[in-house]
Amino acid sequence: MRTKYWVMLTAVALVMAQGTAAYAQLNSTAASVNLNAVMSESLSLSAAPGTVNFTPLNSNGVTNGDSAITINTAWVLQTAKSDVYVYAYFASTTALTNTTDATYTIPVGSVSGSVDGGAATAFTGTSPFAAGSSLDVAHVNITGVNKNSSQSDTLDLSIDTTGAGLPAGTYTGTLFIQAQAI
Repeated sequence: MRTKYWVMLTAVALVMAQGTAAYAQLNSTAASVNLNAVMSESLSLSAAPGTVNFTPLNSNGVTNGDSAITINTAWVLQTAKSDVYVYAYFASTTALTNTTDATYTIPVGSVSGSVDGGAATAFTGTSPFAAGSSLDVAHVNITGVNKNSSQSDTLDLSIDTTGAGLPAGTYTGTLFIQAQAI
């Protein structure tokens, strides 16, 4: 009986030492999926508020606008672009015109802008959008780290009517603000 016991114990030990049978692994072929992603180049600009009032307009002096204009510029550029410029400009050398009698106007040289709290400058500069009636608002040098970025600027306006001899009335005009990436 003892021999039987040892034979059985040896058989059990052999089975346990052998472990479970190994199964062969089976893999499929790999499927490939092509990926395409397009990020479009863009340049956008917004300005608020939509109206700046000069009330009451001083008959012989400087009047500041009632609100600064906040200009937000955002861009996503290709690698070839190296600069973003922001300009404010009038379509002609006349900034505002009397709505009752168009012979009375306020020229662009009488309208000034202060960018980000800097010195006030008349709208007599040149831009790609208007010659002789523009003001440079911003210039951002584009490098690898800011190809996809944004900037915010402020523009305070004032009108100087010193010596203009303008009659009472309502004067209106349109200021344009535009960005360019080159």
